[in-house]
Amino acid sequence: MGDWLLFQGIGALNPSTIRRFVFTLITGYLAIYGVRQIPYEFPNEWGVIIPVLIVVYIITVWLDGLIFNDVTAVGPSDRVAETPTKTKPKKRATGFGD
Repeated sequence: MGDWLLFQGIGALNPSTIRRFVFTLITGYLAIYGVRQIPYEFPNEWGVIIPVLIVVYIITVWLDGLIFNDVTAVGPSDRVAETPTKTKPKKRATGFGD
């Protein structure tokens, strides 16, 4: 049963999810490298790295949306087929009782 859950999770990895993961991994690594290159000795380095990684994640998701313009939040089962609705043209009122 555990193997079935593992394969079910792997099936959810589409190319855009993998691309976003790799993009976030690379930018996160560069952010940690940049924080460690600062010549200031932080009393708690994680107090600096965690907010930097949150900002990097937000910017990465934003840039990924700008660069690739794909919608991955909506799955194929969530889409509803839009049916065109016919509307009758409104009759123009010419006075009382029309």
